[in-house]
Amino acid sequence: MSILILGILFVSAFLTSVISATVGMAGGIVLLSIMTFFMNLSVIVPIHGVVQLVSNFTRTLKLKQHIIRPIIRPSLVGLVLGTFVSTQIIKSIDNKEVLYFIIAGLIFYTLFKPKKLPNLIIPFWGFGILAFFVGILNPLVGATGPFMAPFYLRDDFSKEQIVATKAFNQFMGHCLKIPAFLYLGFDYLAYIWLILLMVAGVIIGTNYGVGLLAKINEKHFRMIFRTALFIAACRVTYKAIQSLG
Repeated sequence: MSILILGILFVSAFLTSVISATVGMAGGIVLLSIMTFFMNLSVIVPIHGVVQLVSNFTRTLKLKQHIIRPIIRPSLVGLVLGTFVSTQIIKSIDNKEVLYFIIAGLIFYTLFKPKKLPNLIIPFWGFGILAFFVGILNPLVGATGPFMAPFYLRDDFSKEQIVATKAFNQFMGHCLKIPAFLYLGFDYLAYIWLILLMVAGVIIGTNYGVGLLAKINEKHFRMIFRTALFIAACRVTYKAIQSLG
């Protein structure tokens, strides 16, 4: 890769981690989209997984006191089971557009549903079921933040709790995704310098973004969160339609 491309990817890692730390989502899928201009999807998803692991881990450390702990244990069980299932089926799935349509539909339902329809509010143990599907999707579509996000958009979670708990669950998912790709034969050492460069970008960006989060009031945060969800849903829908062509 040229120095220009490496510079673009470093800056992209920095800026998208600022977005994720401030809003709790969207940064991962934006980074994934940018990476598609420079490398194949088969390479992007494993590398993106390492970069996002560090991004989410840094975010978790900065906000660890806000993690909703009863969600963690069922989520971990679900992620382990889902990732195992994914490694068994990943090679047999050629067309992923149906998965993208499901994610987009879930987001649009959350944002535009009539008031009479139920909210996507689940009990804490239900996050284990959510994590199972996240574990399946993680190695397949790369960025599962938009899939998880609608379940965190609820009035009984503060903005810090949303960002911290979601970050920790995504961190655990990426931890499981890396050995899954090692099992499938991906050579991480061949891309070690690119990975280290982008990791540096997300660490710097996360530290800056968490500082911004503290300055945003709750009402503005939820408005920004919903806007980020809408943009992510449009991007996922576009990706699905593009893959059909």
